[in-house]
Amino acid sequence: MHPHEEALIRAFIVPFRRARWLESLASSKRRPKFLDRLNHCDDFDERYCTPLESNANVVAVLTARGAPDTCYVVSDSPDIDGRELPLAEAVGESELGGWGTILSCLPGRLAYFYGEKGERRLLLDRDRA
Repeated sequence: MHPHEEALIRAFIVPFRRARWLESLASSKRRPKFLDRLNHCDDFDERYCTPLESNANVVAVLTARGAPDTCYVVSDSPDIDGRELPLAEAVGESELGGWGTILSCLPGRLAYFYGEKGERRLLLDRDRA
């Protein structure tokens, strides 16, 4: 498991779901099926979530909070899952693909969630609370 994944889960997933997330993402057999959960995910700890409008400039929002030029991607889209990508490219690819995706910018501190077809967009910010 990539260090970004573990930090992301421990920071933003509700405590009673963390073990399942950690176990499933670490398993090469379970991972692809489990990632489907991202499409309509409600496992986030709401204390650290801020909904974003569909027209929000996500790159600007993340950059303003200290996001670096690259991020780590956890996605139901196999083309981008498990990759480090430039932030703007990752945001664009997640929206273009339309599948549930989390972009981890600062491990355990700052991330972005894009729900299937953009039905839910969340800023995940641990420094917010």
